[in-house]
Amino acid sequence: MPVNCLIIDDEPLARKLIVSHVSKIDGLTIAAECGSAVEGVSILQKRKIDLIFLDIQMPEINGLQFIKTLRNPPAIILTTAHREFALDAFELDVMDYLLKPISFERLLRAVNKFYELRMVPDVIPAKPADGAKFIYLKSDRKTLKVLLDEILYIESLDDYVQIHLPDRVIVTRENISNLERSLPKDRFVRVHRSFVVSTSRIDIITSEFVEINKKQIPFGRVFKQAALKFLGV
Repeated sequence: MPVNCLIIDDEPLARKLIVSHVSKIDGLTIAAECGSAVEGVSILQKRKIDLIFLDIQMPEINGLQFIKTLRNPPAIILTTAHREFALDAFELDVMDYLLKPISFERLLRAVNKFYELRMVPDVIPAKPADGAKFIYLKSDRKTLKVLLDEILYIESLDDYVQIHLPDRVIVTRENISNLERSLPKDRFVRVHRSFVVSTSRIDIITSEFVEINKKQIPFGRVFKQAALKFLGV
C-alpha cells in the first residue's frame, strides 16, 4: 500500500528538493504540498496522509505549534535549518529531525525509520521467546548474558541501544525493534519509538508516562493506545 506524503514548507526551493528526494523512493506518493501549516490543516481534513515532511519556521503558525494542534497526527519528519528546536521536537514524538540542506541519504534514513515503526504491529515476539529467561547481547566486543528479570527498560539512541539494569547500563548496536522481537511479549511492552519497558518493573502508570526506578518514560503517540490497553489502564 502506498504511503501518502504531505510536504509543508514555506520555501519553494526546499519543497522542490524534498519532492525530488521522495520521488526516488518506491512506495512513497506525494499526496500534496503546501507553503503553510494553515494550508496543511485543510489538506489533512480532506485527504488521508501517512507521513508529513514539516518545516518549523513558517508564518502564522510554526511547525511545532502545528503538531500540538493535531489530535491524531500522522508520522512527522521535521525539516529545518535550525538545530535549537530538536529537544522540543522529540518531546512531541516526531519521527526524525532533518537539518537543511537535506541530502537524499539522510532523508532515506528517516523514511526507513518510518517503515520500521510502521511494521511494529507485525513483529510481535514469537512464542519461543515467551519462556525465555535471558538473552545474549553483543557489547564492547563481548557477548553478554542478560537475565530478563534484571531489565528495567530499553532505550534507543540513534544507532545504538541502552539496556538499563538496576546496577549498570549495557550499550549495544542492536536495533530496538529487532531486540523487541527477542523479548517475551507478555513481559515487555513498547511504549515509545525509543523505549521498551519491563511491565514487572513499572512503579507508576499515568496517562502520559510510566515511571521505572524514578525514571519517567513518556508514551509515544504511535504506541500509547496499545500500551495502555496492554497495561490494563
